[in-house]
Amino acid sequence: MSNIEKSSNNEKLIDSEKKIFKSQKINKNLSSKKQLNKSIINDSQNAIDSKNVILNTFVNITIELGKSKIKIKDFLSFSKGSMLILDQSITKPLNIFINGHLFASGEIVVLEKKYGLRITKIKNSLKTMNVLS
Repeated sequence: MSNIEKSSNNEKLIDSEKKIFKSQKINKNLSSKKQLNKSIINDSQNAIDSKNVILNTFVNITIELGKSKIKIKDFLSFSKGSMLILDQSITKPLNIFINGHLFASGEIVVLEKKYGLRITKIKNSLKTMNVLS
């Protein structure tokens, strides 16, 4: 009878080891799913943070009234009241640059004793970008 008892004890041990192995496997699967969820959340948060950094970055905006090419001796002879004639017609729209890159054109407006600029055209490449949406 001792052989039967040993056999049943061995079977009980094997069954319990199988249960432990299955529970460890389930725990590993749950753990890997939790890690995947944490990774997705971290990636999403990083993307949001990156977008916020980009959207809160300052840029230099330059409005070009026109250009003129003169000699240095003419420049040195400027004094108060001197006039510099630009190549741009008053009816042509002004070029608007962001960090040195042309992105739009517009016209001068005056609002409450301050100059402003009404944008009349934006380059097509910016319209197709979804950066700001």
